[in-house]
Amino acid sequence: MVQGVEDTSKFHSSSSVERANREIGEETQKIAQYDGTKKQVERDFDLTVIEEKRDSAYARILHHKGLMMRSYNQRVKPRCFQVGDLVLKKVEVSKHVGKLDPEWEGPFKVIEIRKPRTYRLQDMERKELPRPWNIHNLKKILCMSKSKTYLG
Repeated sequence: MVQGVEDTSKFHSSSSVERANREIGEETQKIAQYDGTKKQVERDFDLTVIEEKRDSAYARILHHKGLMMRSYNQRVKPRCFQVGDLVLKKVEVSKHVGKLDPEWEGPFKVIEIRKPRTYRLQDMERKELPRPWNIHNLKKILCMSKSKTYLG
């Protein structure tokens, strides 16, 4: 700092000038031109526009969901088993020990259809399983030979 010259930067900043004007009671140009009702109307308009954009985006999302659902439903084949079909069932979590264990066990024979997607099974020794099984836990066996099993 040069000797004899005071630091005047604090007096020339806009915030300090506005603060000084408020202290002596003068209105600044910003305060004089401020119109609260006009700002509120502009804000309400902006909120309305934002809400309309949000609604139109939501409508587009619903439209695309409908298109995807229709496309999926055209390609999906409903699975169902008949009495006498051979199936594999998923290994229960309590029996599953490690990652190298098989995920499916069987074959089992469908002996009864309880509900549209619930089946009673029996193993190849004709011993009935204690509870019914949902179709999500079953896979159909198309062909079974001694060397390979083909799944459906």
